[in-house]
Amino acid sequence: MVGSMDVLQKGGHGINRIDFQNNDYDFLIQIIAEQDAADILEKAMACDLFTAIEEGKSLADLASLLVLDEKGTLLFLDVLDKLGMVISKEGYVCNAPVSTKYLTKASPFDSLNAVKNGEISSMFIAEKLLPMLANIRGNVYLENISKQVLPSEQTFPSVIQDVIMKNDPEISCNHQLPYDLVITGANFATQTETLAPNGIIGVMGTFVDAYSLHTALRLYHSYVNKTDADLLSLKDVTAYFENKQLQHTPLFHLTRDISVIFASKNADSLNRISVTAETQLRAKLSRLPIQSVTTINPNDVVTAHWVKDHCRYGCSSYGEKCCPPNSPTYEETRIKFEGYTRAFLIEGQPPTRDFQHIMLKAEKIAFKEGFYKAFAFWAGPCHICDRCEPPAPPKKCTATRPSMESAGIDVFATVAKYGFHLRTLKDKREFAKYFGLLLLE
Repeated sequence: MVGSMDVLQKGGHGINRIDFQNNDYDFLIQIIAEQDAADILEKAMACDLFTAIEEGKSLADLASLLVLDEKGTLLFLDVLDKLGMVISKEGYVCNAPVSTKYLTKASPFDSLNAVKNGEISSMFIAEKLLPMLANIRGNVYLENISKQVLPSEQTFPSVIQDVIMKNDPEISCNHQLPYDLVITGANFATQTETLAPNGIIGVMGTFVDAYSLHTALRLYHSYVNKTDADLLSLKDVTAYFENKQLQHTPLFHLTRDISVIFASKNADSLNRISVTAETQLRAKLSRLPIQSVTTINPNDVVTAHWVKDHCRYGCSSYGEKCCPPNSPTYEETRIKFEGYTRAFLIEGQPPTRDFQHIMLKAEKIAFKEGFYKAFAFWAGPCHICDRCEPPAPPKKCTATRPSMESAGIDVFATVAKYGFHLRTLKDKREFAKYFGLLLLE
């Protein structure tokens, strides 16, 4: 079984949205087409096409740049349009926002060289990390992390130092011990010893617990070429911190491949890391065996009267303890949502009992993190116990929650608003998806 390999045990939980219900041949054709389109994108970057488009060059100028005639240029741009890299409309072509931001020379986030080389841009990492360090003061040490993670020609420390020292005179980056903040990678054990009493260490890199296709390819090529691939183990890092009696944060995902975890001897020091309570909660939930966590607006949840008819007339569990008519009506559900402004849509999979336990655990974690109004809706009739033995009145079971559908929620329409595709299954052998809703506040 391939999944027995350590690097694959938890690969990507909460990072990649993969639709395992997809059995459409068009999906395979799209994958092959995107592979072929890579040559088009490489040529566009090689001749700096996106900068030319941003500068408003004419079609003739672009044709000259690409060494194509007018028709060939239009067909070339059409491929980029279908890739989502440019926008073509009514005879005009402009860069898509992602191209303007990362593939043009005038942009402060220019990452063209890194993308050309299939690397993760230092500027991209800095963009995600710097807001977390907004409240950090004092002496900072930024260790150069693996060249396999970040490009060698633009090291991570130089990018961060240039930005933070320019914007904050209270930060110094010298090599005099001790340090108030250290950002490191696999060398975290050594660097922990250089911290000031209230100092913070951030361990950043690619963790075996969370990565994307980009890293999966890098791991494979490293294996084929018999080279080392630098991966961090969250279990090892946290075990080290706990052994050293350091308090630590959850693992925060900066990108699909790069994550960071902070630790300090002083728990109050970690409050200087600027992350929202919602971000911290998401980080903790991402460690659960779920597919994805998506922030949604409760006002986007679709409720309808017809949904409960499927429970009443189409389900043998009708009348059980957390099913209709014992679950909230769709009107009550709608009123309940009026008291909330944020929620998490949680994607999971069978078995039902496991997913329901996960939703209960997610609710408990949220409550402990300060979301005192946290309330979970799970999927399906209650499967928490092998045998249902309700306590004698007036006591009642406290381990049950209504499913989204039993509370009058149109799950298909709701998840579609956030880019998920959910379809009916033809038989029990097909892959099933579960969705739960965690109301926060």
